[in-house]
Amino acid sequence: MAESWVKPSDIVKKLSDHVSSSFVFPIKVRGTVILDKGYYKLTDGKAGITLNIEKALELPVGAEVEIEGVLGVNLFYKEDTAILYPAINVNSYKVLDEEKEREFQKRVSEVETLLRNRTHYGFWETFSRLLKEKKTVKVGLIHGNSAQVWQDFMSAFRSAAGEYADRIEFVRFESSLSDEGLARTIEKVANSGVHAVFLLRGGGSKEELARIGGFESIKAIIRADIPFYIAIGHSFDRMVSLMEKAADGNSATPSIAGQELGKLVRVVSENESLRDGAKRRQAKESNFVLELVVRLLIIGFLLFFGIKVMPYLFKEFVLKDFSERTETKIKNHQP
Repeated sequence: MAESWVKPSDIVKKLSDHVSSSFVFPIKVRGTVILDKGYYKLTDGKAGITLNIEKALELPVGAEVEIEGVLGVNLFYKEDTAILYPAINVNSYKVLDEEKEREFQKRVSEVETLLRNRTHYGFWETFSRLLKEKKTVKVGLIHGNSAQVWQDFMSAFRSAAGEYADRIEFVRFESSLSDEGLARTIEKVANSGVHAVFLLRGGGSKEELARIGGFESIKAIIRADIPFYIAIGHSFDRMVSLMEKAADGNSATPSIAGQELGKLVRVVSENESLRDGAKRRQAKESNFVLELVVRLLIIGFLLFFGIKVMPYLFKEFVLKDFSERTETKIKNHQP
């Protein structure tokens, strides 16, 4: 009897089908809805579980809900590795504190309305303009109390900017990253005369990062009306914090933010050096041409003087004087 061979993917498929058929049972679970890499998850602050929903269904991000559904598994391939992880197939949900959720969504709408009227400061456009207008650009760095993330930012910046690092003057502001504390710091930074500001935060769970700032902080950014950029967490996941709604630019880590700023400073400064060098060469060439023209004019004048004026002077003064003196001598020798 011939042996029946299977591929690794066949084994994974059979295992997934077996788990899905045996590891399925109705469930009711409570937690907070978050959005992770475009997928809904339910979290209690310690762990999160994926939520499978119908396309027509939208879940309220940030709300505490009670979900009814079926617990199952999802199959995920990463390179050549297959991963099975639990997931909830959502049948229905209920917001536990509907009044609180309505208030939350109302404030989100208010902030979005305010942000529509706010000037957007693109990263490259803003810093390119500032570096052209000012010899030194003043940048504020906001970070948590006793946080050392600013050192990662500065190290990456100096490495990328090189000899042009002194084009940026940094001012550090230690702050609580709670909504009220951060809002007060943003107002302080805005009144310090900085031209732009970065909010820096190191790694942490999504739940911790989601608690950075809030509505009051966003309103403080809108009132300040200065370029505002953030680098929070050690993940490329977006929309972890409400602060990202107000930010003019997001970086995955403080190091990446510092590196990007350093690269920008180097590129702009090198281009300025090239332009200045071209201007100096052009000015030198212009001076050479001007000097050459002056010399040619002098030579032309001398030639004109020699051709036109010298014969006249010779005739009027030399020949005429010689003629008069000759006539005088002739008269003096006559008997």
